[in-house]
Amino acid sequence: MHFFQQKFCGENIEPDIKGDWLHEMWELGFHIIPCGSPAEMIPQYFRSRHPFDPDDALKAKWAKTPRVKWTHYQTIQPSQAEVDKWHADYPQANWAVITGINFAVVDADSDEAVQWIEEGGITRTPLKQMTPRGGTHYFYALGPNDVRNSVGKNKIDIRGDGGYVMIAPSVGYRLECEQSYGVTAMDELPLLSGDDLGKISGFNSIDPNTGEIPSIREKLTEEPQVEGSRNDTLARLVGKWIKEGWGLREVLIKAQDWNQSCQPPMDLVETTKTVMSICQGHIKRNPDLAQSGINDWNTSTWQTGLTEDLKEIQEQEDPIDTPEKPDKGPLGLVPFNAEEWQEIEDDTIEQYWGDRFIFENSRVLLLGKPKIGKSNWLGAFAAGATTGTDFMGGPFNKPLKVMWFQAEIIAEFLKQRVEMYYQRFSTNDDLRQMGFSNLIISGRLRKNLMKDSDIQAFSDEIAFHNPDIVMIDPIINFFDGEENSNTEIRKLLDRVDMLMELNNVATIIAHHTGKERADDKSFLSARGGSVFAGWFDSGIKLMGDKPNINVFYEARNSADPQEHIAFFDFDDGLWQVSDFTRMPNAKSEEEIHEDEVEIAGIVMKAMKENQFYKRSELEFEAKTALKRHKKANGVQACKKAVGYVQKHLGHIVHTHAEPGLAMWHYLGSSTAAKPWEVESGEKDEG
Repeated sequence: MHFFQQKFCGENIEPDIKGDWLHEMWELGFHIIPCGSPAEMIPQYFRSRHPFDPDDALKAKWAKTPRVKWTHYQTIQPSQAEVDKWHADYPQANWAVITGINFAVVDADSDEAVQWIEEGGITRTPLKQMTPRGGTHYFYALGPNDVRNSVGKNKIDIRGDGGYVMIAPSVGYRLECEQSYGVTAMDELPLLSGDDLGKISGFNSIDPNTGEIPSIREKLTEEPQVEGSRNDTLARLVGKWIKEGWGLREVLIKAQDWNQSCQPPMDLVETTKTVMSICQGHIKRNPDLAQSGINDWNTSTWQTGLTEDLKEIQEQEDPIDTPEKPDKGPLGLVPFNAEEWQEIEDDTIEQYWGDRFIFENSRVLLLGKPKIGKSNWLGAFAAGATTGTDFMGGPFNKPLKVMWFQAEIIAEFLKQRVEMYYQRFSTNDDLRQMGFSNLIISGRLRKNLMKDSDIQAFSDEIAFHNPDIVMIDPIINFFDGEENSNTEIRKLLDRVDMLMELNNVATIIAHHTGKERADDKSFLSARGGSVFAGWFDSGIKLMGDKPNINVFYEARNSADPQEHIAFFDFDDGLWQVSDFTRMPNAKSEEEIHEDEVEIAGIVMKAMKENQFYKRSELEFEAKTALKRHKKANGVQACKKAVGYVQKHLGHIVHTHAEPGLAMWHYLGSSTAAKPWEVESGEKDEG
C-alpha cells in the first residue's frame, strides 16, 4: 500500500488493511488519534455532555470527537504501540489527524468554495479528501510561517496549528492524490503561502451584493498597521525574519519596534506571545534545531533605538519550552488546609425548609403507596413555601417560587385542590395572592423525560419561570421505561439531575412504593429499588392507613431521623400533626403547643409599636428576645419562633406581602405609615 499512489475510502475496510494504512500514515509523520464511531452506541458520558441533542446530531458529534486527550499529541506523536492499541480497542473508530505540524488543510464545505479552488483560486495541490457532506479537504505543506487554525462562519476554513481534521479510513471520507505530481512525502506538497491565505481571506469576505472579491495586496510590506490587521501582519513578518536568518532576540526586538509604529500598538505581552508561538512552530518543523536550541540560528548585530521594554527583552535568556507541572489534578482536589477549603462558609447554602432538609439544589424523594396522600402533601407544602410561612411545624426562610409538574389530576379538579391548600390564608388576601403568584402548576401533563424534545421543553419552562423548587408528581408518569429496572431508573434520575444542574433548582419527586415493605421506614421499598434510595439528599415516606398517616423523615445532611403521626384536614387544606414523636426526646402535642405560644409571645413583646419588620429583621429581634429569656436562639430556633408568631398570634401580628416584594410583619395596632404604600406612592388609608 502506498499513501500517495491510490485512492483510499473509509468504507467496508478489512481490519488488517486499515491497520496497514494507519501504520503508513504514522511513518509519514502524521499525529493520528482515534475518534468516535458512527457504528457504535453513543457512550453515556458523551450523552451527558449534550443532554438535549437529538440522536442524529449526537451521532454526528460523536463520530468527530477524539477518544483521547488530543491536545497532548499536538507536540508529541503517538507511538506506534499506542496506534496499534487504539486500533485493537476501537476497531470501528473514525480517525483524525492533527494539523499545523507537518501540513495544513484548506477546508471547503460548499460547492461554491470547491469550485473556486478547483478553478485556480489558490495554489493547486494534488492531495485532497472528499468529505461525507460533499466538501473537500486540500492538503498543503507548511512554509516558514505558522498557519494558525481559523474556523467559524467562513466559507473556507483553515486547519492549522491548534486543529485537526477527520481522515480516511473514517467512514465516508475518500482520500486521493494526483499521480502526475510525483509526490512521495508531505513536505513535497505545494506550500500554503501568505498569498494563498490572503486570497482565502478575500474569498471569505466576498460582497454578497456585488459578488466581487476585494483586491488583495500582493506584496507584504512592513508598513504600520491599524487595529484589526496587526496580528496577521506580524505573523507574516516574523516568518519572513526567521527565513532571513535573524536570531530570536533580534526577531523579538524587530517585532516590538515595528509594533510601536502601529495605530494603536498591541500589548507587549500579546506581541511577545505571537513571536514565541511562531518560533516554537519553526523548531517543531525543524527538529534538528531542538537539541541546541534557537541560538543555532544565524544572528546579527542588528539594533535600533530601543525602548526600556525592548532592552529588557534583549537581556533575557533564551526561553526553553519546558512544560510546567499543573497546579492541580484533573479533579481539582486539594488538601483540607488549602485556601479553597478554609474559605468555605457554613451558611453559603441557602436553607429552604427544616434543618438542612430542603435546601437549594437539594434532591428530595417523597415516597408512599398509591392514594396515601402524596399529592396532598406536595400541595400543602407548596402553600407554605410560596407564602414563606410554615408547613407541619417547620418554617420557610422566605417566600419560594414552586413549579409543580403533575400528571394525575385534571385542571378543573386541581383548581379546587389548590384553593383548599390556601384556605388557611383566607383572612390574609395579600399573603394568599402572593402564594398564588409563586405557584406555577400544570394540569394533567403528558410528557416523557426520556424523550429529548420533552425534556428540553421541561428545561425551557423551568428557565422561563426560574423557580426555587420543582416538584414532579409522580415521577413514573413521566417515564416510558421499565419501572423495576435499576438500569433504566438510573437513566431517568440522571436526566432529572441534568434538569436540576442546568437550572439551579431543588427537586422533589413523588414516587410509589412496591407492595412489600410499603409500611417500613426503608426507602428501598421504592419501585426501582436501590437506585432511588441512593439518589436523594432527603427522603419523606408516608406510611400506614388513612386517616392517621405515619410521616418519616430522613436526611443525609441533618440530625437524627424524625417521625410523627399526621392527618390531612380537608376543611383547612393542611396536614395536622396529631402526635409528635421527635426523636430522641418526645414531647406531647400539648407541651409543644404551650412552648410555641410562649415563644411567640416573647417575640411579639419584643416588637416595637410602630416598627415594620422584614423576615430577616424579625428573626434578629427574635434571637435577641429569646437569648434574654434564656431560650434556644440558634438560626433554626429563630426561624421557628417567627413561624409560631404567624401561627398563634396572627390576629395581633399582621403580615403583608406582595408578589416580588418584601414581606412585612407588624403589630396590628401600629399607626405608622405602611412602607409598601410609601414605596408605591399610595396613601395610607389607615
